[in-house]
Amino acid sequence: MLKFNNGKFKILIFGDIHETYDYKTNPKFKDMQKLMNAALEEYKPDLCVLMGDNCSTGEVEKDPDGFKKMMEAVIKPITDRKIPVAAILGNHEHDHGAEDKVVEICNSIEGLIMRNDTPEEITGNANFKELIYSEDGKTPEFCLWFIDSNNLGEDKDVCHYDYVHSDQIRWFEDESAKLREINGGVPMPAFVFQHIPVPEEYKLFRKAKIWELPWATRGFRGKSDTFYMLKNGCKGYLGEGPCAPDINNGQFASWKRVGGILAAFFGHDHLNDFSGYFDDIYLAQHKTSGFRAYTDGCHSMVRCVTIDENNLNSFTDEIKHFKEFGLKCECLGPIFRNFTDRESRNIHIAADALYVLGGVATALIGIKHIKSRGERKNGKK
Repeated sequence: MLKFNNGKFKILIFGDIHETYDYKTNPKFKDMQKLMNAALEEYKPDLCVLMGDNCSTGEVEKDPDGFKKMMEAVIKPITDRKIPVAAILGNHEHDHGAEDKVVEICNSIEGLIMRNDTPEEITGNANFKELIYSEDGKTPEFCLWFIDSNNLGEDKDVCHYDYVHSDQIRWFEDESAKLREINGGVPMPAFVFQHIPVPEEYKLFRKAKIWELPWATRGFRGKSDTFYMLKNGCKGYLGEGPCAPDINNGQFASWKRVGGILAAFFGHDHLNDFSGYFDDIYLAQHKTSGFRAYTDGCHSMVRCVTIDENNLNSFTDEIKHFKEFGLKCECLGPIFRNFTDRESRNIHIAADALYVLGGVATALIGIKHIKSRGERKNGKK
C-alpha cells in the first residue's frame, strides 16, 4: 500500500534506461546506477517510476530468467532500500511481441509494480492504477495512472507512433467515475505516467523567429517544417521535437472531461526535460536516465515530484542531472562527457543540416548519372 509519509509523498522518476544483456560488464550500466543511487540518497522517495523502454526484450521468450535478472539488477538500488517501484511499458517493450511475458515477469519481481488491470480485449498490455492512502492507511486520497501508450501506428505513413486507444480512454473514464464516487462526488486528484507523449505538448512551444533558428528545435514528422522554442513560463530543455502521435485521439480532452488530472509525465524523447502548463494540466517530459540510447553527454537526469497531503492539488517538481550530483562519468570520453545541452543541440542541428545537404547532393549526383547514361545512349559523351 502506498501512503503519505509525514504529510508528503515523493515520486522519483527514471526515464528510458534501455538496459541490455551485457549490463554486468558495461560501464554504461555502472554510470546509470551511480545516478540512481545518488538520487535515491538525496530524495529518499516513497515510490520510484520507470518510464518505459526499461530493458531489452529481444531475448525474453528464449531467456525469461535472463530478462528477470537484468530487470532485478536495474532496480536493485531501489529494492535494496525497500522502496516500491512502478514500471510502464515503452514502445520498445512492444517490439518483439512479448509484452505479456514482460508484464508477467515484472509482476513476479518483489517490489516491482507492473500489471494489466484491463480486460484482455482492451488495447495495451499494462494499464493500471495505484492509490495513495492517508498516512493511517484508511482513506484513498490520490491516484497514479500508468497507461500503456503502445508502439507504432497501424499505418505508419498516417501515424508513426501509436496513441492511447479509445477503449483505453473509456476504461480510464469508467475507473475515474468509480474514484469520484469514493471521493465524495468530486474527481480524485491524479497524475498520469505514460511513455509516448500527447500531441498537446506542442502547445508549450512557439514558432521560432528567424534569428532564433540556431537555438530552435525542429518538430517531428508533420511538424518538421517548423522550428520551435519553449513559451515563456515553461522550463527545462527542448532538445528534439517531441515524437508524439500524428493523430490526436482525444486523450488530453478526456483528462479535461473527467477532471482531477493535475499532471502527466512522459518518456520516449531522450533529449527533452521541459515542462509547463497547458489548459491547467502540467505536462512534463523526461530525458533518459541512462547512457544506452542516444543522449547528450552527461545530462541524464531524474525528476522528483512531491505531493502535499494538506493540499492535494499542489505539488512540487525538481529535476537534477548526472553532473549536478557531482558524479564522474566513466562510459563517455572527455569530449562527450563535457558537452553542455546547447552544444549537444548544435551538433544535432548540424547533423540534420548535413543529412539534408547529403540528400540533395545524392539527388544531384543521381540526376547527373541518369543524364550521362541518357547521353551515352544517344551517342553523346
